[in-house]
Amino acid sequence: MAVAGPAEESVLEGELTCPVCLDLFSDPHLLPCGHNLCLACVRGLRRRAERGRFRCPECRESLRCSGPLQKNYRLANIAEDYRRRGRPCRQAPPPPPPPVHCDYCSPGDAALAVKTCLQCEVSMCGEHVKPHLERPAFREHPLTEPLGDVRDRKCPAHDEMYRYYCVDERVCVCNACTIEGRHTGHTIKTLKNTMKDLKESLQMQMQKLSRKISRTEKFLQQRADAERDSHRFVEGAEQHMRVVGDLLQAQSSLQALLQENDPFHFLQEYHSTGKKLRKALKRPLFSPGSVCLDTEGLADVMEAKLEEFQAELRLQVTELIHTVCVETNGEEEEEGHEEEEVEEEELEEEEGG
Repeated sequence: MAVAGPAEESVLEGELTCPVCLDLFSDPHLLPCGHNLCLACVRGLRRRAERGRFRCPECRESLRCSGPLQKNYRLANIAEDYRRRGRPCRQAPPPPPPPVHCDYCSPGDAALAVKTCLQCEVSMCGEHVKPHLERPAFREHPLTEPLGDVRDRKCPAHDEMYRYYCVDERVCVCNACTIEGRHTGHTIKTLKNTMKDLKESLQMQMQKLSRKISRTEKFLQQRADAERDSHRFVEGAEQHMRVVGDLLQAQSSLQALLQENDPFHFLQEYHSTGKKLRKALKRPLFSPGSVCLDTEGLADVMEAKLEEFQAELRLQVTELIHTVCVETNGEEEEEGHEEEEVEEEELEEEEGG
C-alpha cells in the first residue's frame, strides 16, 4: 500500500479542516450551499447573524439561520480517523544560529559580539566596537548585526565583500565585478542606496495596498448595507401591499356605495364606509430606504397617485350627495305642489256648493 507523501498529507489535512475554527472537523454538518462546518461553528455564525441570515465562509452565499442542517457522517468518520492516527510531523523550524563571540577578546572568556565590521571582517563586543563608533578613521566602515561567517557576504570570483547591487541582473556584486567582471556597463548602485530606493518602492506599494483594502472594505460595507436595505425593502413592500389591499377594499366599498339608489340605505352605509376609508387613508405608505432604488421618485409617484385618488373620491362622493339631495328636494317640492292643488280643489267645491 502506497504511503501518502507530505504534499498529499497536506492536501488531505486542508480538506479536513473547518474554515471557521481552522481545526480538524468536529461534528461536521452540511450547509445548503454544499460546504461543511463544525456544528459549534455554525451555531456561532447563527448567533452573530443579522436579520436571520448568515454567509457561508467558503462561497459567501447568504443562508437562512432556520435552514436545515445535516450531519456529514462520512466526513466526520474520516476526520476522526485522521485525528486518531495523528497529524503528520511538520518540518521542524531551523535551529537558531550559533552565538557570535568577539574576535578581540581572549578565546577563553570572549564576550558576545554586538556588531560585525564588513570591511575589517571582524566581530566585536560592546567594548571593542567603541573605536568603530568614535574614531573618524572607521566612520566609513559598514557595521552589521553579528555574523559568524562573512563568506556569504563575499564575491566567490574576486574574494571581495559585496558593496554594490547590479540593477540589471538584480544581484549583489563586489567592486571588481563592476570593473572587470561581466557586470561592466550595467546600472550599479550601492547597497545602501538600493535599500533606500526599494524601501521607498515598498512604501508606495503599501500605500496602494492600503487604499485598495480601504476601497474593498468600503465596497463590502456598501454591499452589506444594500443587503440590509433589501431585506427592509421586502418587509416594507409586504406592509405596503397590505395597505394597498385595504385601500382597494375601501375603493370597492365606495364603488358599491356609488351604485346605491336607495337614499336611506345610502346614508346608513355612507358613515360606516367613510369611517373605514379615513382609517385606511391614515395608514402610512411604505417609504423604502434602499440605496439600490430611486426611493424619492417612488415616493413622489405614490404620493401623487394617492392625492389623485383622494381628490377623485371626494369629487364622486360630493356629486353623489348632491344628486341625492337634489332628488330628495325635488320629491318634496312635487308633494307640496300636489297638496296645494288638492287644497285649491276643495276650496272651489266648497264655494260652488
